[in-house]
Amino acid sequence: MKFFVIGDEDMVLGFGLVGVEGVVVREAQETHRALDAAMTHSDIGIILLSERAANWIRPEVRKYFFHQAYPLIVEIPDRLGTVGERISIKDVVQAAVGVRIE
Repeated sequence: MKFFVIGDEDMVLGFGLVGVEGVVVREAQETHRALDAAMTHSDIGIILLSERAANWIRPEVRKYFFHQAYPLIVEIPDRLGTVGERISIKDVVQAAVGVRIE
């Protein structure tokens, strides 16, 4: 099972440094094509999708998320941080562990 990342240049480069393949997207059509292509690969188990890219194609992300169990789609913040009212990773860790990370 492999990971695959869809997001901006920094995100794809960063995950690429640890061996995760990915696609750089800059708008909704690119994101749509990248997600559809990733969903057809049987060896991809987890798709890491930037929150901003997910927002560009929200109906499609919901369709896959709620109606297809595999591969798992995980939305993550990009270098600009979280989008909207989403809880940050630091807040999740603080709530779970009880330690504030700075």
